[in-house]
Amino acid sequence: MKTVIFDLDGTLVDSREDITASINHVREKIYGLEPIDSAFIVEKMNGIGENLAYLFYGVERYEPRARELFERHYARQCLERTKPFPGIPGLLASLKAEGCDLFVATNAPSRTSESILRNGNMDRYFTDIVGADRVVDPKPHPEMIFRILEMAKFEEIWMIGDSAKDMMTAENANVKSIFVKWGYTERLPPGMEKIPTAVEPGEIGRLLNL
Repeated sequence: MKTVIFDLDGTLVDSREDITASINHVREKIYGLEPIDSAFIVEKMNGIGENLAYLFYGVERYEPRARELFERHYARQCLERTKPFPGIPGLLASLKAEGCDLFVATNAPSRTSESILRNGNMDRYFTDIVGADRVVDPKPHPEMIFRILEMAKFEEIWMIGDSAKDMMTAENANVKSIFVKWGYTERLPPGMEKIPTAVEPGEIGRLLNL
């Protein structure tokens, strides 16, 4: 049996429009800035070592008022347009039927992540949903994975995600990984070419050797 850890945004669900709406709400209400588009936002979200506070709001570090406003707005907004990618509900059902122990590791807040999965009737598949608010260091630091390992039933661990950040998280935690191409990253950077890749959710079972 296997423990399978999924990234959320760009892997299980397409949330780009709702994330963009909430970031632009903060830009307007607090900083008086013009909107930015979703392509820019998801590209930078998945980048390594990016200063997102500067890129999104023009400040060196996230201010508490901006973080609070984003989370308050996104708690409602995340249920507006966010939907599972095609094939994801069926994939989760089949993995659960195979006896896999499923988790989510996301740099998003746990509460909104739970709401998204519950709204898509997918929360029932997961043993736990670990967001950035439950760790000191978010991905690509391995702390989130280590926290999940404390709860995992099975020693064979896989991380599934749509970004180099997810693949680095798996490498840093010394677990196996699968890159998915239906999300927000078209290709991995040089040096990651040998990571198994799924073009559609139906390929995950084969890559997990189920």
